[in-house]
Amino acid sequence: PAHVHGSSHGDGRIYRLAYEQDHYVDMMERSLPLWHELQEAAGEPLLARTGGITVADAAAAGENRNDALRAIYARRGIPHETLSAAATNERFPQFSLSPSLEALYQPDFGVLFASKSVAAAWAYARALGVDTYVPFRAAAFRSDGGQGQGSVVLSEQGAELRSRSLVVAPGAWLSSLSHTLFGLRIPTRVSAETVCYYRPQAESAGSTRGPVPDHSYRSMPVFIFQTENGCEGMSGMGYYGLPTIDVPGVKASAHYCGPTVHPDARPAAAGGPAAVLGRTLAGAAGEEEAAARRVAEVVASTSRLVRDSLPHCEQTPFETQSCLYTSTCDHDYVLSRVPGHERVVLAGGGSGHAFKMGPALGEMAAAAALGWE
Repeated sequence: PAHVHGSSHGDGRIYRLAYEQDHYVDMMERSLPLWHELQEAAGEPLLARTGGITVADAAAAGENRNDALRAIYARRGIPHETLSAAATNERFPQFSLSPSLEALYQPDFGVLFASKSVAAAWAYARALGVDTYVPFRAAAFRSDGGQGQGSVVLSEQGAELRSRSLVVAPGAWLSSLSHTLFGLRIPTRVSAETVCYYRPQAESAGSTRGPVPDHSYRSMPVFIFQTENGCEGMSGMGYYGLPTIDVPGVKASAHYCGPTVHPDARPAAAGGPAAVLGRTLAGAAGEEEAAARRVAEVVASTSRLVRDSLPHCEQTPFETQSCLYTSTCDHDYVLSRVPGHERVVLAGGGSGHAFKMGPALGEMAAAAALGWE
């Protein structure tokens, strides 16, 4: 679980209520108590409330990109506050927003300790009597027990798992496995997103902006910039970032900008194994070069954000990591019973924002598989 070639590893993920759609706010409000329940079972911290700012251009022609969030916050009674750039910089000295920007502050944002949370979930499941089989690469599916009431999943090695109810959550393999197992065509884009870690300056570095404030999750809010990131084809998706957790740097990235990849054949520049460099497949060298250019573009874009808005951080990342996004066409999740198999549920298409809602998604998937309405 939470391996470096997937989507759920690392020291942190953002949780937030900053959604323009009611159903996502509902799912987040359901998930938070369940995260706290898991934390209690684990006996160690798995999440921390930090507050968060959503930054937009207040002077942009047309609609302010924070307006829709302000409207849903007001309608649902969610606490929030609009801060000018100057007010933001004063309250949160880790930032230096330009005068044209504003921040919409919401106190209930926070961070989930990602790898620790996944490990805790697996440990909790085992404590409840769940059997786990790792590794297991699904290769085939068949109905069993008559009238589609049972399911058998076969592994590539020939092992069989039998169940009355089944949830298939294949992550980055959603498109390929949904076709292989069920004959469904679900289009997704799998991208290798690069996150960058920027070290706060040491006091001895002689910062020209005064003392270096604490950049840890105990003092700094998470942040989302709804500004142009300059990445070709996805420039409107902006940026996101987290304060320091375990890795000693602020984590940030230009959103949805990574190269498109196949999860079984990622270029080395996009988080794949070094052996990929030696592939003899036609076009492999070109894919590697294209991925490297795209990753460099993402890092450069993210570094511009740090240069312009995080004055106490070094402007070059000391570490980068790769994370897979499995995005649907509308960035909404796939969560549905498989046609013809009323107790088989397909779940995926997290689109870069599903981790925080994992408890609600799991609850919904299980309910559907068990036939609960």
